[in-house]
Amino acid sequence: MSIKRFTLFLLLTFSALAAVAQQASFALVPPRNVEQGRKFMLTFRLTDGEANPPSAPQLEGCVLLFGPATSTMQSTQIINGRMSTSSSIDYSFTYQAETPGTVEVPEVSVSCGGKTLRSHRTSFQILPADKQSAGAGAAGSVPGGSSSPQPSAGRVSADDLLVRVSFSKSSVYEQEPVVATIKVYTKYDISSFMPTTQPAFEGFLCEELPVNMETSMEHYNGQNYHTAVLKRLLLYPQKSGKLSVNSGSYDVTIVQYETVNMGFFRTQRPVEKEITTSSNAASLQVKPLPEPKPAAFNGAVGQFTVSTTLEPELMRTNEASVYSYIIKGRGNIKYLSEPSVLFPAGIDAYTPKADIDAHVVGGANMSGTFRTDFTIVPQEVGNFTIEGVPFAFFNPETGKYETIEVPDMPIRVLRGNGTAAVTQQTTIDNVINDILHIKPSESEQQSHEVIYTFQSSLYWMAYVFVVLILILLAIVYRRHIRLQADVTGRKLAKAGRVATKRLREARAAMNAHDNDRFYASLAKALWGYISDKLSISASQLTRDNVAEKLHAYGLSESDTARVLDVLDECEMARFTPQHSEAEVADLYNKATAAIKNIEDVKK
Repeated sequence: MSIKRFTLFLLLTFSALAAVAQQASFALVPPRNVEQGRKFMLTFRLTDGEANPPSAPQLEGCVLLFGPATSTMQSTQIINGRMSTSSSIDYSFTYQAETPGTVEVPEVSVSCGGKTLRSHRTSFQILPADKQSAGAGAAGSVPGGSSSPQPSAGRVSADDLLVRVSFSKSSVYEQEPVVATIKVYTKYDISSFMPTTQPAFEGFLCEELPVNMETSMEHYNGQNYHTAVLKRLLLYPQKSGKLSVNSGSYDVTIVQYETVNMGFFRTQRPVEKEITTSSNAASLQVKPLPEPKPAAFNGAVGQFTVSTTLEPELMRTNEASVYSYIIKGRGNIKYLSEPSVLFPAGIDAYTPKADIDAHVVGGANMSGTFRTDFTIVPQEVGNFTIEGVPFAFFNPETGKYETIEVPDMPIRVLRGNGTAAVTQQTTIDNVINDILHIKPSESEQQSHEVIYTFQSSLYWMAYVFVVLILILLAIVYRRHIRLQADVTGRKLAKAGRVATKRLREARAAMNAHDNDRFYASLAKALWGYISDKLSISASQLTRDNVAEKLHAYGLSESDTARVLDVLDECEMARFTPQHSEAEVADLYNKATAAIKNIEDVKK
């Protein structure tokens, strides 16, 4: 056997062993929404295994045309001398959507290696046919979904491209969470999308939620659109009544297609067109919390539980322990207030420390723990009781207040090793007369001349030194108070450091070849730096406003244009295909240079 054949034999053997070691899996490729009358494909993928093709699932409102069509893919990698292989088999069934509605995809199973593998259940929507293209028939299909024909060049109506602001609920209570979504609906491809005025959510506390930039199809006002979520916010209304959100403005470049006659045949070519669109002005009805409110209520809205702990439980005098008041649950937990706990006399309590661990769950609420730690030091030996502080919250699901009674905590304090000696006061009996005062002799009094402290020069030098120190401390304290009050100045001073930190996050994403996170981090760094440096609120961050403020700050027209170009490229990148590594690195360098140019402006 030749060396070449022996090497090939080893590679095939290692590949077979690696394939056996890997665990097989069977899953459904998530289907997308499809338009009525169009063909679509449902694909099941078997990874690292072999099996007979599965049976076609029965889908309500759909007609099976043919399948399964089988396609196989295999890859081999050698990293640091270690070989890994992966293979997959796709089984695709072609259907035609007939009846609008929700289609449930049942479990589908295959037998692989003596085991039964099952796909998960899922569902998708069959959208009604677009009223403008109802007679287009079933032409055209996209694997796993559907796509409408590209609109031809011409006038763009208000129904062809729109931006909507919507709330997940139409009515909520104060402090009850609600999700606001800003979504774009379009019948065209978008080559650039630049917000000039963002909607302002006044009267709310906001938490920005992560956004998946994948597009999907939706049926809205009798028409089918390609949609993408621009922003999602978790909002907590701070007052009752009707809270309105003003409309935003967006500069959009769309791609239309015009027909070109080439003589023997016709073709279409893309044509870009710039338009300006506005989002709707949305409103939310906020109901006030019911009256009367419990005495223990402090603004908590949601569902919560409360517990208390003492660490260590066995206390000794002059030794610290930690009494913890722990609130867990879902709701506005991030915005709760520290409880007021009264400790018994003989126990010293220090300033409490609050620790909040909160995260978004289900995309529509906040869950976590609000922990308040009280450091206490007992000074006396004995038995004491820490009175439990009741916790009241409003449950929006029931529309009622609920109160949790926290039990009292009995504690026992023993004498510690570091306990100071206790001095008992006693009264001397006036009858005792055998103790006389010690009096110095006349010779001792005459031999010592009395010298008063204030007569020495060292006393006056120390006095002047202390006065100067007090004056200096007063000047430093007033300067500290002035700097603390100057919020804009502090933001301005920290703008460069904050931007450098965010640029490091963008560079890490660039090195990891994560373009989506890179563009998001770079845009956040630039917009945040400009907001802090030029003292512009987030709601006023528009392209024209930034240009005007940069000119007023002293930046040249060419440098201002470079800053705006970098901001435009960051926003455009979110709606354009992936860029090369060279383009990503070039954009990072431009952003770094833009920030440096602003920092170099002499004031």
